[in-house]
Amino acid sequence: MKVYLMRHTTVVWDGAITCYGNTDVDVRESFPEEAEAAKARLAGIKVDRVYSSPLQRASKLADYCGYADAERDDRLREMNFGDWEGKPWSEIIGDEDYHEFFARYLTERTPGGESQEEQLARVQDFILEKKAEGHESILIFCHGGVINCARTLAGLTRLIDAFATIPDFGSLTELEF
Repeated sequence: MKVYLMRHTTVVWDGAITCYGNTDVDVRESFPEEAEAAKARLAGIKVDRVYSSPLQRASKLADYCGYADAERDDRLREMNFGDWEGKPWSEIIGDEDYHEFFARYLTERTPGGESQEEQLARVQDFILEKKAEGHESILIFCHGGVINCARTLAGLTRLIDAFATIPDFGSLTELEF
């Protein structure tokens, strides 16, 4: 099964400064221009079904690209950072080594949230379900973490390495399962 994953456009919070994952952060004022560029990346792509994270930053892009009927699925949400949501990363990480800090949360749940392995499991559940349904190709409007989980499941990276790079806003990733 071919899977196209489109990351949402930029949002009003800067993810390098503020932790947001499961928080329903809105898109920036530049959305129309960014969404038009994202929509152009979809030209010529044919899919059986279209899905979206229910978070507005993904679903607004699905709507803009002509997929207002995209099925919303909670398994496509960004990672739930729990108590960290909306807090500055500097406050969360403190003086700890960045790599050691994030390596812990591969298996440990964030306070009040989930681990990266839990996010990986829900993305895997979604993909296996859609593959079992017999789809040849699907399009998903989602988040950088979901795309990185899918890249891990496709064997393109390891989960521990996947989050060293996050796909660009409005980018389209094509994977085969």
